[in-house]
Amino acid sequence: MKIVNVGLRLTIAAVASVMLMTAQSAGAVGIVGFQTFSPATEGNNNSGINDTTPDSNSTYDATPYGSISAQNTYLTAAIGAQASSLGRKGRGQNTSNSFLNGDSFGNGSASANTQRLITNITLSDGAPGQRIGAYGQAGASSWKFDTNNASRTGDIRVTNHSDFYYKLTFLDFDARVGNANAPHNLQIKYLSGDGTIFDNALTRLDTGSEMTNLASVYNNDFGAATGAYNISRSLGEATSTQVYIAPGQSAAFRLFWTGQATNAGQAQMDNVAFEGSFYTDATLTTEIDPMSAVPEPTTATLLALGLAGLAMRRRN
Repeated sequence: MKIVNVGLRLTIAAVASVMLMTAQSAGAVGIVGFQTFSPATEGNNNSGINDTTPDSNSTYDATPYGSISAQNTYLTAAIGAQASSLGRKGRGQNTSNSFLNGDSFGNGSASANTQRLITNITLSDGAPGQRIGAYGQAGASSWKFDTNNASRTGDIRVTNHSDFYYKLTFLDFDARVGNANAPHNLQIKYLSGDGTIFDNALTRLDTGSEMTNLASVYNNDFGAATGAYNISRSLGEATSTQVYIAPGQSAAFRLFWTGQATNAGQAQMDNVAFEGSFYTDATLTTEIDPMSAVPEPTTATLLALGLAGLAMRRRN
């Protein structure tokens, strides 16, 4: 009688289990965000913002897996012209270092939110996280909006370049009302695929359908008094479901500032970021870290050897 070597079978099972655990590794927070903002026209801080180079990106991978972009990052982001067909870009860049330019994206003050601390997030080239233009220092930058119709709106977009499903959980940003004349009500609306030049499809988990064009996901009146606010807006709370971006797709949003009193006011935003996590499929049940999605070569080698050994039998 021919039987499979029991010891070999157990070895193969153990190796396969290790490989499966590696492939379905614990997920990691995926954050891509802007600490600084590039003017549409170099040297002109009143030309709006066109920026496709976010400063921080926790998804940098020196040895990328799957259909990764040329930037070695699983997420990219854009503001202005590359964010939508209309390319709303706000008023431009404010370089004052006396406000905003904090140490986290959105609400990062609580101990549970340390993943939003800028120094805990690698730069977009994989370098250790660092502050760029911190409060009170040179190089400070924020995105400004004024009371003109075109200058009160701005478009932002995030694209998923991984082979996995990116659950977008938070929109992180810092906002400031400059004075009593400034726009002080901020609304954020989703831009569907029909409203952009990109393959936009932020999908609702409950229906499996794309979110409705111009659906509001945030609307808040900060009040006319001067003040700064750290916001992390839950998309689950905003939509009453989970929302995700499939591989190769994007999600774009438009910022609307309103409530201005005169033409002499200005609002600003800083540390704008997208935050979420990756999953193996559209059910969003198995979280995964794209950077650990493939087993180490030694594990793969062991598995190959184990499978080859499966053909070996001995006579009893």
